[in-house]
Amino acid sequence: MRSVAAAALGGAVVAELGWVIFKALITKVEWPSAKLRIPFPQIDVVTGKALQVGGVTIQRSAIFTVAALAVCAVLLWFFINRTRIGRGMQAVSQDPDTARLMGINVDRIIVVAFALGAVLAAIAGVSQGLQNTNIEFRMGFLAGLKAFTAAVLGGIGNIYGAVVGGLVLGVVEAMATQYIPGQFGGSTWKDVWAFVILILVLVFRPQGLLGARVVDRA
Repeated sequence: MRSVAAAALGGAVVAELGWVIFKALITKVEWPSAKLRIPFPQIDVVTGKALQVGGVTIQRSAIFTVAALAVCAVLLWFFINRTRIGRGMQAVSQDPDTARLMGINVDRIIVVAFALGAVLAAIAGVSQGLQNTNIEFRMGFLAGLKAFTAAVLGGIGNIYGAVVGGLVLGVVEAMATQYIPGQFGGSTWKDVWAFVILILVLVFRPQGLLGARVVDRA
């Protein structure tokens, strides 16, 4: 009985000593601030000197973004339309219960969809990091909001619509920044005009620019 009590006491002392050492070490670590901007690695081929084409200045990071968009759109289209998992994903999006009855593993499809979204978000994050030269934890909020806006603008569920919606959104922002004069112009108001376009599209074409109208019949 005494040996058990001695072992328990020894264990408690060792645990307390370990906790004291852990606290002493953890307080010496310099944690970066959550609002600190961290420099993003720069690659000369992508972030080097801007190109001049016919009097127009084109940033190399913008070319990388457009190229990444084209490659990702083609690969996503091939995955969705030409692979077994992609066709299963379409079936689950239309009717999960019927897809399950047809032998499709719905849980696996959902996991694949989330993983695919994470991969695309990572590529978008790299693109934005190369363009902004630094990253911080809030950088994805506005980008995600605009990505959702672009998807709604082009038509939810339509890959081509998402691409077109993103391009339209970017052109509207650039045109508003450049050509709208007065206090409602400039880069400060570009996000406002982008969402105004979204509201107009939702009012006059709720299915989006390339979305198909869905009719529910009782």
